[in-house]
Amino acid sequence: MILRSVKWLVITLVFLILVLIAGAVTVAIMAVQKTPLVASTATTQLDGADSVNELLGQLQRAFSRREEGHQVTLTETQVESLVGVLQRALPDFKGVVNISPIGGTVNITYSIKDTGYFVNASALVLPGNSLRIEQVQLGDLTIPGRYLLWFLERTVNSYTQSEIATIALSRVERVTMRQGELTLDVGRLDALLTELNVVASNMSVNEETELQRLSAYYLRYLSGREIALSTKPVSLIEYLREGMARAREQSDTPQAAVLHNKAVILALAVYVGHHRVGALVGDIQPDADKALKPRRGAVLHNRNDLARHFIISAALELLSEQGMSLAIGEFKELMDRGNGGSGYSFVDLAADMSGNRFAQVATQLSTSINVQNAMARIQNELEIIPAIEGLPEGLSKQAFVEQYERVDSPAYLKEVEEIKRRIELLPLYQQ
Repeated sequence: MILRSVKWLVITLVFLILVLIAGAVTVAIMAVQKTPLVASTATTQLDGADSVNELLGQLQRAFSRREEGHQVTLTETQVESLVGVLQRALPDFKGVVNISPIGGTVNITYSIKDTGYFVNASALVLPGNSLRIEQVQLGDLTIPGRYLLWFLERTVNSYTQSEIATIALSRVERVTMRQGELTLDVGRLDALLTELNVVASNMSVNEETELQRLSAYYLRYLSGREIALSTKPVSLIEYLREGMARAREQSDTPQAAVLHNKAVILALAVYVGHHRVGALVGDIQPDADKALKPRRGAVLHNRNDLARHFIISAALELLSEQGMSLAIGEFKELMDRGNGGSGYSFVDLAADMSGNRFAQVATQLSTSINVQNAMARIQNELEIIPAIEGLPEGLSKQAFVEQYERVDSPAYLKEVEEIKRRIELLPLYQQ
């Protein structure tokens, strides 16, 4: 009798497993299609990048005045620009957004590399007294929106060990739409921001990583050097020389050199770039209430902004997906074309791209020790960043469009290729 029960239990379990496998295969087949749903290009979407400044201003006001209700308005142009920068970093991803008075649609396509197949998804968002997703289409599958929202809410809450998703959804008190524009009436955000602290606490890693420990070490080491007390601006190469010389003393293998080089770059990004980069690394400040910083900022080509572009881009290259740091830098320049911005600068882009390249060679096994040796004896900034003469900057949106039309136009790509050419001529980057 017991054997028979066990036999039927095993048969039932096998049957359930087969059903689950068959269901997963069926879903996968129905979700994958031979033609893309979206054929938009990032270059067109990025034309409105400068409009995102207005959205950032709205969000800043909402967070600073957290005990009040707010209206946040998103335009198609703003959302498309954010989608564009994501597509710029992840070329296999494409997305498009349309907003009308009766509803908004979000369509995305992900190209499965080297297969000729695509995962297509679309969602219909309706106006109302809460966030309402009418339905989601995944390939040939149709999923009721309310079930998807319920699933996402439970999943996010479970993953973060909090009620963050529930609170966030409850803050949306009304969704209204006009042609090309969506407005969210959101309630006071103090409870949401408090819950974010709970999430940060729940998801924090108690065990200090080796990279975090070393980054904290180099942050303290560099802040204690004589150059940190200089009353005059100090070239970034002086900080790199100090940090990489110390890293060379601590590295007995290429693997160790890679780790120490990463730590030096991250420490410098926090110290002379921006202290908020530390949030991406971990708790590396000796005093959490007072971030370490030099008496005067670091410079490249006698400019503090170029030193910050260089070292922050180098850090983002280490911390983000391949290509994401360059996409962020490019997007920032496009935002600067608007009123109040510094204008599009190929000089800044050259610093971004140089920082990306520096991070790459500094953290490759085959070149990590060579970089340490080169940096320990570096004498000239032109060893890490090319000359900037002749590179356009300070371009307003109108001037940018008149000269280059858009990102990826032949004229724009010619400037980018010139920057690449200058960077690759530097001996450090020819390894």
